[in-house]
Parts: sequence; structure tokens; C-alpha cells
Amino acid sequence: MAAAPSVFLVRALEKILNDKDTRKSQHAQLKKVCTKALDDVKQKAKKEGDQKDGGQGQSIAAGGADAYFLPFQLACQSKSPRIISTALDCLQKLIAPGHLTGNSPDPDNPRKRLVDRMVSTICVCFEGQHTDEG
Repeated sequence: MAAAPSVFLVRALEKILNDKDTRKSQHAQLKKVCTKALDDVKQKAKKEGDQKDGGQGQSIAAGGADAYFLPFQLACQSKSPRIISTALDCLQKLIAPGHLTGNSPDPDNPRKRLVDRMVSTICVCFEGQHTDEG
């Protein structure tokens, strides 16, 4: 049985939050957004679990993780190789099974899909001095 999307999100957000670079002052916004998203996911999972007699259900439907893309976007923009690597790894684990699809409208530009921002965010991680392109 596949793990619920909320389990993937909780693990991914906790992994980013537990990175020592996230504690640095320049990553305050990343830490704040991750903490808020983590609290929201845990609250939804608890509410769903209470409704199913304590079992951790699929509190976030397939593709529902789209609402939680911002922490991963900020992590990819952090310029910390360790945080970027963690974010890319977590994104892959959310995208592959379809938890993060990008089918929802982009919050900053409703005429576009979130997948456009996801692709550009991931591509930016592979540009610059620390990559083969640099």
C-alpha cells in the first residue's frame, strides 16, 4: 500500500526544516513557510485521522500537494546546495507518484498552470557556477 501524500509532505518539510542551513537568518522566510505548511498538513492529517477512527488517511488527495509547492520553490532558490538537493529529492518523491501534479492554477499568474513554475524552479537549480553549465 502506498503511503498517503500527507506522509510524504510531512517527511519532506521536516527534512528541509531540520537542515542546519535552514536555521540561518537568510532562510527565515523558507523556515516560516515550511513551518506553516507542516502545521497545515499535520492538522489536515489529524482531522482526517479523527474522522477515520485514528488511522492516517489520504488527507491530501492525489495532486493536492500542489498547494504546498512554495516551500520547495523557496528551498530551490536558497543557494544552499544541501537544501537544494533535499528539495529536489523531495520534489521527485512527490511528483513521481502523482501527489504533486502542477495541474492547479499558478497562484501568481492564474492564466498559467503551476507546472510551469515547477519546471522553471527545478531548471534554475541546474544553472550557475556550481553546475555543469557554470
